[in-house]
Amino acid sequence: MSKKTKREKKLPLDKHGRPMKRRAFPRKPAYIIGILLLALAAIAFLGMLIIADLLPPDLTIIVAVAVVVLLMLTCFMFSSRYRWKRLIGIVLCLMLVFVLVSVTGFMSSTYATMNKISSSGISAEGPLAKSVDVTQEPFNIYITGIDQWEEEKGYDLERSDVNMIVTVNPLTKKVLLTSIPRDSYVKLHTAQAMDKLTHTGVYGVDETINTVQDWLGIDLNYYVKMNFTAVRDIINAMGGIRVYSPVEFDSSLRPYHYKKGWNDLGGRQALFFARERHAFEGQDSIRVENQQRVMKAIIKKMTSSSTMLTSYDDIMAAAGNNMSTNMSSQEMTELVKMQITDLAEWDIESQKMKGEYGEDYVASLSQKNKYSVYYVEPESISQCVEGIEGIMNPSAAELEEAIKTKSRSFVLNYINMISEKIREAKDR
Repeated sequence: MSKKTKREKKLPLDKHGRPMKRRAFPRKPAYIIGILLLALAAIAFLGMLIIADLLPPDLTIIVAVAVVVLLMLTCFMFSSRYRWKRLIGIVLCLMLVFVLVSVTGFMSSTYATMNKISSSGISAEGPLAKSVDVTQEPFNIYITGIDQWEEEKGYDLERSDVNMIVTVNPLTKKVLLTSIPRDSYVKLHTAQAMDKLTHTGVYGVDETINTVQDWLGIDLNYYVKMNFTAVRDIINAMGGIRVYSPVEFDSSLRPYHYKKGWNDLGGRQALFFARERHAFEGQDSIRVENQQRVMKAIIKKMTSSSTMLTSYDDIMAAAGNNMSTNMSSQEMTELVKMQITDLAEWDIESQKMKGEYGEDYVASLSQKNKYSVYYVEPESISQCVEGIEGIMNPSAAELEEAIKTKSRSFVLNYINMISEKIREAKDR
């Protein structure tokens, strides 16, 4: 008896007694449906990759090529005569569809949220941006923190509780934080009357920006306005921050204790760390320094490669309805792509305006009484403006050094990063 006859006897017989042919597994329609689903997912993914434009050019090409190669590999597995290869093809197809759909959803939501945050700031009361090429030119961002939670919107006046100028030079990778005390006694842009800086928030961020520009004589290219809820949720989205405290203290607002040294803080803990002033003799002066410490920690965490690649969508979603800016979504995207590309560590410095408290009349309150205000020393103003100008206009030597160390290749930067990690491991 031949091998063929033996093989045929093992096959089940039909009603006429003839050996039945083995049916392909999976059936042909399953292949067709799988390929169609995968093709649609790949097209949607590549389309959103181009529209959202969230990745550097060379990384975009690498990702697109990888998707096409995996699509071809799946088709090859489906066409194989071997059952085990076809099964691998099914698993690969399902995994690819899941990953592509998930990542497409992430890019879509991130792109929509960035547009929402930007459009809310541009269409609201805020001033128009003095736009620059944020990857090539230095710029100033004014951070205005409103003393409200999300649920308090519309129930109380919006006072500017945190006032900080963030000066960014993308070429030298330097950031300067300039804090302005909330009670600084300044001349309002519109009314031309003296008032506390914090009260400019009552009239809108437009008044705050214009008042500060008049006062300091510098251009504020962009602003970011956020409330307590935004700060809490953004810090939580990035997995918390690590903040150094030079002293041990307890919050007078919540049952939080902060030790001397490094503290790992969640969003709410970090917020009340930055808000505390009654625990210190220096009161608002110490609070300004703590606000800078929190801002430094946020910038460092935000610009780390792991946070940018894994938590960016969560951070944007956390900002949601509680943050607005007049920086366009395209400018935000360019900043993200720049950071993903060069993986730079930023040099973050800080300064604050100094002065002393006194009492005076303020335009937004009754003129029958004097109120506590902060008189900023003219010399301190000049020093802070000089510091900002120093970051905005670096020396030729600083620019030359920056150009030497700068690489625009995502691939080369990551190869160098991996090489450095390997060398560090060997040295240990």
